[in-house]
Amino acid sequence: MKWLIILFFCSYTSYVQAQTVFTTRAPESDGDKRQEYVRKVLELSLQKTEAEYGPYVLELAPPSSTMKRSFADLRRGSYENFFIRDSVSKTSLSEFEFVPFPVDLGIVGYRAAFVAKKNLLQSVTTLDDLKKHTVVQGLGWLDTKILRANGFNVETVGSYDGMFKIVASGRSDLFLRGVNELLAEWTTYKHIPGLTYDEHVLLYYPLPRFFLTSKQNKEAAKRVYRGLVMAYDDGSLQKLWRQFYGPSIDFVNLKSRRFFEIENPFLQGIDESYKKYLYRP
Repeated sequence: MKWLIILFFCSYTSYVQAQTVFTTRAPESDGDKRQEYVRKVLELSLQKTEAEYGPYVLELAPPSSTMKRSFADLRRGSYENFFIRDSVSKTSLSEFEFVPFPVDLGIVGYRAAFVAKKNLLQSVTTLDDLKKHTVVQGLGWLDTKILRANGFNVETVGSYDGMFKIVASGRSDLFLRGVNELLAEWTTYKHIPGLTYDEHVLLYYPLPRFFLTSKQNKEAAKRVYRGLVMAYDDGSLQKLWRQFYGPSIDFVNLKSRRFFEIENPFLQGIDESYKKYLYRP
């Protein structure tokens, strides 16, 4: 019995040591639900490839206040196999190893707005009308550059929670969110006095988001990509996507809104093979 116990612990220790550690971002605040889907998708890709690549453990990095901080951790190699999801740009893809698969199937490019006045955008009939309104977005977000490149007046803020308060107070007119994000954020932040959401306008710009990691993690990136494709092909990724995002997409009611489209100049020259995985409303 003694030797059986020793053998068990030796085997268990070997198993734990053989696990590949992956790390991803933690939420920025108690109200931040955005990273839950990202973690679930990464975990799904690792599960799909466990037979081929072996066991894994997925850990959360300590919370950071901004994406800028997460990128600094990525450059320093602060965490083992650290993967973050970010909007695609030629700059980021040249600096980091990337997984060429749209993690949220491109739905985040369809944008609705938090506002302080329910009917603020009711009379908007042209893109120029929409551009008259100021927009608040996150520090380091690619959205800021896209919107500015298309003539929008954008201010940036480092605090995720703070952006809801800024638009509710009227210091900025719009806080644009992916239609997949709006319902969960409304449920979390509707207690803020003055905060509401627009029901009239839908803005679209292509915004695929990939997993990024250090260039030293090429094999790990190959594993994640293989797992995502496997999950997409067997439908388990779409099932997870609908579980997280379906209620919000229904809540926004895309077909009832006036639709405006702008360009994303930061996608020029990027391989477009990812487009076959994009959601088309």
